[in-house]
Amino acid sequence: MQWLKGGSGYTEDAAIAALQQSYPEVVDHQRCGRDAIVWRNSRQDLDYIEAERGWEIAKIAIASGVYKTIILDELNPTVDLELLPVDPIVQALLRKPRDTEVIITGRCQNQPAYFDLASIHSEVYCHKHYANQGVELKRGVDF
Repeated sequence: MQWLKGGSGYTEDAAIAALQQSYPEVVDHQRCGRDAIVWRNSRQDLDYIEAERGWEIAKIAIASGVYKTIILDELNPTVDLELLPVDPIVQALLRKPRDTEVIITGRCQNQPAYFDLASIHSEVYCHKHYANQGVELKRGVDF
């Protein structure tokens, strides 16, 4: 499940398509969000609707026990942007089947309560980015 990623042209699209072609019965992929970068001061009603739609799909997948691995891509910034509440995520992770691994990705300023439930927590930190010097973000690289 990918949040904050409407439209197409993301760097992971080719990898997902290749996996789905090689393993059509194993790889499911869902995406939610509008085709735009969402900032705290630019949230729209559609951002909340899409975030909730994605969570409903993810919550069912987690509870189902059908999947060995579930990747919740960009869930952290979705929560950080206050598009989704933390408590339902915590509850879903507490109830997940024992054999289901849940991987949650994305940067966030404030570590949500579900970080404590993780078996693994890693972070990629950006030390320098051209956007900080006013250079426009690049499609396929930054979003």
